[in-house]
Amino acid sequence: MQRPAAGSKLRFSVAHATGEDPDYPARELHFHTPQTRGWQCARFSKFPQELVLRLDHPARIHQIQLLSHEYKIATKIELYTGLLPPGETSLDRTVMRRLGHLSFDANTASGHQARELKSVHVNVDAVILRVVVHKCHVNKLNIYNQVGIVALNVIGEPMASGGGLSGGGGGMGNPTSGPLRPRPAGVSDLALDLDMDPVTAVKIREIHQLKEEAVAQEDYDEAARLRDGMNRLKAVGAKVAQLEARKRAAVEAEDYDAAKVIKSEIDKLRQAGGVTALGESVGVAGGGMGMDG
Repeated sequence: MQRPAAGSKLRFSVAHATGEDPDYPARELHFHTPQTRGWQCARFSKFPQELVLRLDHPARIHQIQLLSHEYKIATKIELYTGLLPPGETSLDRTVMRRLGHLSFDANTASGHQARELKSVHVNVDAVILRVVVHKCHVNKLNIYNQVGIVALNVIGEPMASGGGLSGGGGGMGNPTSGPLRPRPAGVSDLALDLDMDPVTAVKIREIHQLKEEAVAQEDYDEAARLRDGMNRLKAVGAKVAQLEARKRAAVEAEDYDAAKVIKSEIDKLRQAGGVTALGESVGVAGGGMGMDG
């Protein structure tokens, strides 16, 4: 049986936000790195708050992921998608349809240390994603009654042409069926970008593509080798991300000797991780996957 395409990350821009904290503007949602700050609504906002995202190109969306702040948590977030009628460019002309809602835990069990990541599968054609954020969970840390979305990810496939209403609904079934059910994600997963340094994240996606090609050719020994290489790279990427954070802190403190030592550790990790995770036969980035690109 042919497996369905997982899709790739879809680029978007924030076209509208009801409000934002000046230190956490909506444009922060454009970036996915371990240093991502994300969007937060203004202090003592009235709810609901709203974000409107416009995809760079009309696409069939397969997954939507939201990473909540650890204590500035919405009780509920509703998701809507929309297409523009043929020939229209104004967002006011978008025909929206409701996908459902996501409910977020108050996060008291973790002591407001962990961040909740929601990842849901959909199958809908859209160029607009509307995110409606409802009131926050009340806790002693959230003194200004704010909600924060650390990161938002849209996964899918650009539509071959058109993108107007004639594109169809993509077989959503019942788009107003209530709560959206979380499901696991693959290498387009938001967690990969937030847990890894950007260089390693790119390499992991390259290896994943090679692994998929090996599976399609029924070369399961090669697929297993690439899978193991990906797992090793993930371990390297997580360590590099931690070291990058320490290096930035050292630079901010003007401790350049410490920053130099940490940079050397990062370079060694990248070189060793690339060589051990992949042999020269893989053919990614030349000899044994040098990760300095």
